[in-house]
Amino acid sequence: MLNRAIRPFAFALATAVATWLPPARADMDSGASTSTPSEITTSVQLYMQATTSWPACGMWHSSGICFFLSCSMFECHIETSERYSHMLPDLVFSSYHDLANHPWPEIGIPTEELNLKTLGVLYKTMLGDSAGSRSRKDRTDKNPKFRDIDAIGHPGGTYTASYICKGPAKAYETYYSSILDAPSWRNFFPVDLLHLESWIPGLREIGKWPLNTWGNVFPRTGWHTHQHDVKVGATLSQRAADIVTHEGEPRTYTYLSSATVAQRDGQTVFDPPPAMENLLTGGQWQMSAPFKGEPAAACHVFGENDSGKPAGYGDFVTSKTQSYAYTLWRPYACCDTKGGFLFSIVWGMW
Repeated sequence: MLNRAIRPFAFALATAVATWLPPARADMDSGASTSTPSEITTSVQLYMQATTSWPACGMWHSSGICFFLSCSMFECHIETSERYSHMLPDLVFSSYHDLANHPWPEIGIPTEELNLKTLGVLYKTMLGDSAGSRSRKDRTDKNPKFRDIDAIGHPGGTYTASYICKGPAKAYETYYSSILDAPSWRNFFPVDLLHLESWIPGLREIGKWPLNTWGNVFPRTGWHTHQHDVKVGATLSQRAADIVTHEGEPRTYTYLSSATVAQRDGQTVFDPPPAMENLLTGGQWQMSAPFKGEPAAACHVFGENDSGKPAGYGDFVTSKTQSYAYTLWRPYACCDTKGGFLFSIVWGMW
């Protein structure tokens, strides 16, 4: 459920700051491009990509034994069931400069247009040209790049099988929209400045600071300074994932269950920890747009040190529309429920 405590204040603040921004120019004549089929993805492509890459990205393995207390009217006894673990494609994070070039257009564009209609005409000025980063002629800071982003449930959330854990993510549901969270994402309401990670270099960096860094997770805004556009999209995806997997953030979002033990469809499910950079258990990523067809893009943890390589991360897959979609795979474990859960013995990777 959206964080109701912050919504009234966020909407009021958004309406106020919207009047400070110049209206977006419809032509956006300095660098605007139109997406081509290879620049975007579709629901079918996302589903097929996840299915094709399941053997490598899913990492299914037997990971332990769960113990349950099963009681009848006359006695209680211990029952066990196998514990198995794997990754699930939970969310698709789409970063974009212009809504018309959303990398998952069939879902992203109507979703965000609905959000705009919900928030009113004044709010549109905050989105139309991505904070004026193209149309404003008075800009003196050309290095920082701004992107909007959303996190939407992966179509693979419809997977059902006896050997697959039932995750909390719902297909096509919006978990984060930088349009709805515009005051914080555009740094008008700098809530993340209350975190030490926003002030101390080396804390929450993607990569190994200071030798190699893709960027900082905090502050979690849409602004980033990096020469490689693919890494900009990756860094912003990590920031948005950090928001949606932490409960009680002063933002407008839908929380995705993390670090809990839940009962779902006859399974005892161990939800993964919140998203964390540089760790496999913090989730791994798969580029879904630009869509390059087969073979499916590999799953990986952001932060590769490519400083000494002739071809760096993201080379040859840049998008001319500056739009990127990443699928977040998170590690789950589960057992078939046999009664009241007691404990588990774990020998797997998680």
